[in-house]
Amino acid sequence: MGLLSNGMGSFLPDGGVDGRPGQGPDHGHGGQVGDEGDRRGGHAASGPPMSTAPAPSGVRPFVIREDLLRDLSCDVCGRAYAVYAIALFCPDCGAPNLALHFRREVSLIHDQLALAAAQDAEGKPELAYRIMGNAHEDVLTAFETTLKTVYRHLVRCRMPDRALELCGKKAIGNAFQNIERGRKKLAQVGVDPYASLSPADLSLLALNIEKRHVIGHNLGIADEHYVELTQAEQPGETVGLIGGEIGRFADICQLAVAELETALLPSGDYLHWGGNGR
Repeated sequence: MGLLSNGMGSFLPDGGVDGRPGQGPDHGHGGQVGDEGDRRGGHAASGPPMSTAPAPSGVRPFVIREDLLRDLSCDVCGRAYAVYAIALFCPDCGAPNLALHFRREVSLIHDQLALAAAQDAEGKPELAYRIMGNAHEDVLTAFETTLKTVYRHLVRCRMPDRALELCGKKAIGNAFQNIERGRKKLAQVGVDPYASLSPADLSLLALNIEKRHVIGHNLGIADEHYVELTQAEQPGETVGLIGGEIGRFADICQLAVAELETALLPSGDYLHWGGNGR
């Protein structure tokens, strides 16, 4: 039976065509669809016949954009599903799938870097730089979103009485665009995703986070603030981008996400795999 989320983490069987809530676990953050048939308005081979009866009044229709879906397979139970944006857990067995999602992001980053190298080889250095800049920005965007999503989830699970206070947009701001400020936030829920990183990895991570701000907000031109923090380039110079360094930046973020995923492992007080306490 296929699983489709309504965008709030509640799953409906077989795309919700009959408008009735499903019985699947509430593990998602972002819409999810299970099995190939569901993504195309049909059903998995094991699903029941499609109902042609109109949905009850008041049930919001579901629209599936295939081009925005990410196809994944749970690396614990093997369940194939698709997701919009990000989901923390497998919609079937409930296992943490955070690292799985980020691994796909890292794979796409490396594909972008390969594309940039090909453009540079064809004598298009400006286009190559633009592609590398986009790849660099994508690393931090994915990393920040992952940290923020897990933080909010853990606050709601472990500190529910303070969730409204701590999870608001203003309360979080851009804290996760900075290692130390993000670390302080996650310390509130007893998590340190940077604990296993070496000093060299932390240094490269901090450098590239600062570099991302220059690329994203200053057309790649170093300003006084960037030069003061990094001791690299001079004000007014274009910040250098090296494909290998961007790839390493993404790989280091992957290590931190893998560490972060351990915080989502089962604990009787906040997670029951598949709804049966496994």
